[in-house]
Amino acid sequence: MPEAKVDPKYSEMARAAHQAVDKEFLAGLKEKRPAAIFVATAAIWLQLILAWALALLGPLWLVFIPFLVSCALAQAMLLWVHEASHFSLFDDRRVNDIWSDVFFAGPIGITVAAYRERHSSHHAHLGTDLDQDGYPYHIDVRGRRALMAAMGRTLIGLTGLWLARTKYIGRRSESVPPVSPRWVGPLITVVFNLTLVSLCVLSGRWYLYAVLWVYPIVAVAVALNIVRSVAEHQPEDFPQFRDGVEAAMRPVVRTTVPGRFEKWMLYQANFNYHVEHHLFPTVPRHNLGKLHLHLVANGFYRQFPSSLQSSGFLKFLQLARNKQHDDFSGAIEDAMRL
Repeated sequence: MPEAKVDPKYSEMARAAHQAVDKEFLAGLKEKRPAAIFVATAAIWLQLILAWALALLGPLWLVFIPFLVSCALAQAMLLWVHEASHFSLFDDRRVNDIWSDVFFAGPIGITVAAYRERHSSHHAHLGTDLDQDGYPYHIDVRGRRALMAAMGRTLIGLTGLWLARTKYIGRRSESVPPVSPRWVGPLITVVFNLTLVSLCVLSGRWYLYAVLWVYPIVAVAVALNIVRSVAEHQPEDFPQFRDGVEAAMRPVVRTTVPGRFEKWMLYQANFNYHVEHHLFPTVPRHNLGKLHLHLVANGFYRQFPSSLQSSGFLKFLQLARNKQHDDFSGAIEDAMRL
């Protein structure tokens, strides 16, 4: 993958955003709100408990509801780990990381320290081969064959297993040392998952652990991450080739203002305000909506209209059908007529 230099358009957008934001207003947005973290954490775990109660005690024909909830919550927990990787949960960094590992990272088998190690490069080197978190938006999904190959690998779990091996398993970097005990995340992973397996066995529905927890984490959440990341970061003209060689990718960021279902499935933790997060990464998630409205009011998005979209799912489909040598466009139109 070719390394790219910082795109002038991206630098221009960053300068315009900083010029559009009142400095005193911005300073007030950086304050953390522990109460908001408590409420959001309680909401996630209440959904989780209710979904599993329905799965283990309710009729099996309703199992699709816990499945949807598990897919959304696996994605939501990952996005809250992302928030914690910026130390945006609590002022005390040790508390920040322990809270994340206990309530978000541990249950889905990761740690915030491992996530942070690679994610820092995403902000510093967006769109280049130095972005260690760039695999989702560097995947070519243009055209039916490319889309089916990428989503096929992901939905059978191969991409998730590769990601677990390369990003999380056995990573102990000293360049980004953890600020909380290393054992917290793995302990929570073991305790939570053993508890879940035991409940499934005791209910006589042992197979639901794989169907409603392992598969959503290893496959569906990874697929949703690809959909969202492509919609947020993939340029309209990706991939470009010059003289048979792939050209460097341009750094692109888009904010999404989605409907309620898409917000729940793809963009919990206010992750949809992605332009705001990239340009002002020290602003916690609970204030990104205020920052977005401030930028809208000050004309930022009139200057950069392509950085605002109404749906990540639709943007992903738009990019996927944008392939000159493939007939995927017709397939999408046929599917929409059904």
